[in-house]
Amino acid sequence: MTNYIQQIIRTFSVSHPQETVTNEVHKWLLDPAHADEKEDALCSLWEETEAGPDASTWKSLSIVYGKAGVGKQRNVYRRLNIWYSAAMVALLIVSVSVTSYYTKSTDSNIVMVEKLTPYGNFDRIVLPDGSIVQTNSGTVLFYPKTFHGDTRTVYLMGEANFKVKTNPDQPFIVKSATVSVVALGTEFNVSAYPRDGQVVATLISGKIKVDCGDPGKSYTLLPGQQMIYDKRTTEPRFKQANLSDVTAWQRGSLVFRGSTVEEMLTILERRYDIKFQFDMRYFNEDKYNFEFPGGSNLKEVLDIMKVVVGDFEYEFGVDMCYIKSKKKK
Repeated sequence: MTNYIQQIIRTFSVSHPQETVTNEVHKWLLDPAHADEKEDALCSLWEETEAGPDASTWKSLSIVYGKAGVGKQRNVYRRLNIWYSAAMVALLIVSVSVTSYYTKSTDSNIVMVEKLTPYGNFDRIVLPDGSIVQTNSGTVLFYPKTFHGDTRTVYLMGEANFKVKTNPDQPFIVKSATVSVVALGTEFNVSAYPRDGQVVATLISGKIKVDCGDPGKSYTLLPGQQMIYDKRTTEPRFKQANLSDVTAWQRGSLVFRGSTVEEMLTILERRYDIKFQFDMRYFNEDKYNFEFPGGSNLKEVLDIMKVVVGDFEYEFGVDMCYIKSKKKK
């Protein structure tokens, strides 16, 4: 759970604040559930933040606390030092456009559902319209309890496969931080993890439109096509996908195609709910191909990687795996 909360907080902290969602985010932060993990994640991010809070930061946070109904509750004040020390971070954690989108809706009674799929787990979610979503490890999916209006809009951080119920009068939209996918009735896969440098949309059947946010950057995919959107350059590229590879995670399998050691370790962290500690100076940018069947444990995976990649050893700690290279710096 700790890794999962850290992922959420880090994701929101690099986004652009939306004033309309500040209340909701701080209510979540102040909720006593998993309070210690939230504190640890906020403090960790705060220590990495160069800029300090100013007067407007404190004022904004005080207003938020008031609107959130915090008042002078003793249990909250007991934690005030830690929250204020992380105030700048907290004020950044507001840009999931979920609440913002629905607060603009004419129906103020819309109830949002948040489904969290922790590291090391998979989930199957049936949406209100009967569409089926399979979510990969470390994924957050937001959707309304009941679909209203002209669209069926859900919000994704992570990876999911969508089997959408056909409804031409109410298009189905999947939004991530940088890319939106529009479908009428189809099956497709979207990978939009915050830490990854790319968003990948793959059409399995039917037809989808992928909107990259800028005018003129809207693309229609046909079955088997894949769009890979580079977050740094904001440019997409297209290829024919190996659909068996794309959907391998749904069968519990691990497939790496042209992946660096760092990219593979990032995926293994999500799959096995573990943190790797390593120095990338010991590894180059060589790319590797691996396939591991469902049910493979982490030791089996690392032992095979060690044979192919070579020159590294590993050691397990508590919720941690230490990668040590045999090479000298």
